[in-house]
Amino acid sequence: MLYLIGLGIGDEKDISLSGIEACRKAEKVFLELYTCPLKIDISYLEKIIEKKITVLDRKGVEESGKIISSAIEKDTVLLVGGDPLSATTHAEIILEARKKGIKVEIVHSSSVFTAVAETGLSLYKFGKAVSLPRPQDNYFPTSPYENISDNLSNGMHSLVLLDIGMDAGEGMSILLDLEKKVKDGIFSSETKIIACAHLGKGSFIRYGMIKDFQKADFGEHPHCLIIPAKLNFSEEEFLESFR
Repeated sequence: MLYLIGLGIGDEKDISLSGIEACRKAEKVFLELYTCPLKIDISYLEKIIEKKITVLDRKGVEESGKIISSAIEKDTVLLVGGDPLSATTHAEIILEARKKGIKVEIVHSSSVFTAVAETGLSLYKFGKAVSLPRPQDNYFPTSPYENISDNLSNGMHSLVLLDIGMDAGEGMSILLDLEKKVKDGIFSSETKIIACAHLGKGSFIRYGMIKDFQKADFGEHPHCLIIPAKLNFSEEEFLESFR
């Protein structure tokens, strides 16, 4: 048996009662926070679930053999930040488990995809989520720019998920660099943007122009950006409270 349990986007105390019960009856508990970094007190979480936790790094998650092998032999839990199905990596683990005849149970939790409603934007007006990687040698994809452009063309807001360790200011600088590369006129220093930090617990949200925030300190990660499309009256009124 394999349980995928979401820890939400707050801290270790956000685990649900269903998640706690599953952990307590399992024989092995893994934890990965690479796909959704959280500030977790692991020792306190171990006290809550009454189990020792094995922490996985990125390689341990992407090479899921040890998780699957454990689940073949005994009830196994994989604890993840956010909601278990917000990351494609976890969907792949589920598919692999099912192919091997392992029963899978998913315990859902909060994620950034719903927490963005704290900005006052209507969830139904969000388009395709956009991942923004940090440019590297010979690697500077324009797909984030193109996806944002498509969303704006359809009147949809864009949630921009930043690379691991990337802060909001760096993300804005990369968007401006993409503008210099693609030159479709989406971004300038006066483009309105929403910058968010650690949504879900002590959320920090600011609304304004890119030039207002590029050097701002938004505190602890994770950060994300939202590129708003045309706003309705209630969205505009709500966002004004974050100026």
